[in-house]
Amino acid sequence: MAKQLISAFIFLLVYGFCQEIDSLKNNELFVKPKQSEVVVINANVVLGENNPSAFKISIFARNSPSEVFISRMFFPGDTIQIILPGDILNPDTLGNIASLEPIGGSYEKIYRLFTKSYEKIDLGSFIIKAKSDIIKLSIIDGIDLSPVPMAALKVLHAGKIIFSGNVDSMGYRRLRIPVDRDNLTPVSLRIEAHESYPVWQEIIEVPKGISSKTVSLYRLHTNNGESLYRIINDLTPFRKGPENGSETLFLLNYGDLIAVNKVAGDRMFGKVRIDLYDKQSFNYFQGWVLSKHTALIKSNISD
Repeated sequence: MAKQLISAFIFLLVYGFCQEIDSLKNNELFVKPKQSEVVVINANVVLGENNPSAFKISIFARNSPSEVFISRMFFPGDTIQIILPGDILNPDTLGNIASLEPIGGSYEKIYRLFTKSYEKIDLGSFIIKAKSDIIKLSIIDGIDLSPVPMAALKVLHAGKIIFSGNVDSMGYRRLRIPVDRDNLTPVSLRIEAHESYPVWQEIIEVPKGISSKTVSLYRLHTNNGESLYRIINDLTPFRKGPENGSETLFLLNYGDLIAVNKVAGDRMFGKVRIDLYDKQSFNYFQGWVLSKHTALIKSNISD
């Protein structure tokens, strides 16, 4: 009897073990391992005249900047490509940030917002820029205080143009002045507006960090019988009389305006406005210029 009980116990044990093996095999047939989807993030770096030794790119969620998903170092000439599990990115619109930090020089750190996607994300171009002091410039009409739109700007330092561009339709532009400039050499700003505004140029103070500056421009208005001309050559003589060898009152530069009311051959007589005392006041002077140094802007002569 005991032998029969032992045999029955062994049979049940073997049967149960076989059933467990069959169960595992069945599970293998129906359960496949789940593979995480990945996203490939690409970017391009534009060096321009800058020469960083390397740059570090970091990816993190906008709402949790202290938790970096990944941070990688690249060198100039490398292909910028980062592979991440797609599920770790923030699903919110523009919920993720890529930062690029140039290394080996005084350069600005650049940030780029992007939205989660699968397979591929293109961050576009990161343009390397030197660290700058910023002037928030506004250009207005000195009489009615309205904005002067689309005026052309040039910032010069040590005889070199370090910034060039236009203000927007509201007369506004951010000027970027490199922080590694020679602070003993002055910075000058040149503004060329349209129509009847003379060219404005002045040495400006550039505070550290972010500052604001408003420039007031004043039109040179013409009366009936006068025409407005712009000087097109630097160092144009403005003479007291029309005859050869007449006394030169001063020299006019490209962009200066003259309101002409008399023409004698190849000579023009008119008035110019000269700014005085750091452009806080001005005065009018009358004299002659050669017509070859001028270009007509507006005629105010009645028929």
